[in-house]
Amino acid sequence: MFSDLDEQLATTLRHRAGGDIDPTPIVQQARHRGRRLRLRRRGLIAGGVAAVCVALTSVVLAIPGVRSTDDPIMPAAALMLPEAQSNGTVRPEEVGADPATVHFTTDALLSGADFATWRTGRGIESVEFRGPSGQARFALARTEALLNGLQQTLSSAGRPQARTEVRVGGRAGVAWFDPSGDRKLWFVRWQPADGLWAQLDIYATTRDDATGTASRVRFDGAHRCVVPFRLESLPPDGRLLECSVTLGRSARDSFVDGSLVVGDGSGRWLTVRAQFSPAGDDARPGDLVAGPYRVHRQGSDVLKMVVKSCHVEAFLKGWGNGYTEAEGLAILGGYQPARDLDRPDTW
Repeated sequence: MFSDLDEQLATTLRHRAGGDIDPTPIVQQARHRGRRLRLRRRGLIAGGVAAVCVALTSVVLAIPGVRSTDDPIMPAAALMLPEAQSNGTVRPEEVGADPATVHFTTDALLSGADFATWRTGRGIESVEFRGPSGQARFALARTEALLNGLQQTLSSAGRPQARTEVRVGGRAGVAWFDPSGDRKLWFVRWQPADGLWAQLDIYATTRDDATGTASRVRFDGAHRCVVPFRLESLPPDGRLLECSVTLGRSARDSFVDGSLVVGDGSGRWLTVRAQFSPAGDDARPGDLVAGPYRVHRQGSDVLKMVVKSCHVEAFLKGWGNGYTEAEGLAILGGYQPARDLDRPDTW
């Protein structure tokens, strides 16, 4: 290749200068400049790769659930709801009737969990714990039909095995499992009291392990389902139907999200959800008005606004049905945020 270059340079220079010219020093200079350009290009590529690595690291540190080394972890007790007054027993008519109260205690499920989602209302109460070394869901309902209607949230192969009879805390029940890779997802269902139905979904090695954990769920206490906001402008005949909240163990952002469901006797309902977002104030303002807030449409069925560090949404469909946009705006207009997102006991 270099001999061809020599000949081309010599021919060109002879043509322009009118005589023989030695191209050697010119070619050497060209080669030297070429080496410098290649080194410079390699340096730019290396610098670009390093910049990309830094950017990716920044993105990873910003992903919810992926913690940096300076983000302290709180004790597992941070996943529990504040205590509520209780007479030490639970009556069937109370379960899922008050969207502000959960009538069980699940300290036995905390091990290995990083997040907990609590839910109560419309006849059923539940909690789901999630973490790299532990996942489980417990539900308490007034009827077995309500348990049957729950959507499975923990993964499995979809090949449930035959049920077998078990005893949980001295009460009759059944247990079955569904394969999940090299694990088993066990389902334990029993009646902790007449008129009440309970179910634990948990990954366990044996049936005895699963039923043993189920027997440690207690029904002698109560907790408050709390979210860091209130809805002070409900439609006529509207009332709260359901509460749900997700808490994490990160000291920097222990609140993840919370929802309240509003409904009436005609079957209409609507969900208002607040999600923690550190960059929430950067969201674009809306062209709709809801009390003191600016709201924008997200699609045709969701109204969205930003309040402090939370994205707040009202779902007219999907997680709602029957309420108009004007009614949704009126509900959002009564949104009152809590002062401290990191203190559930003050919500």
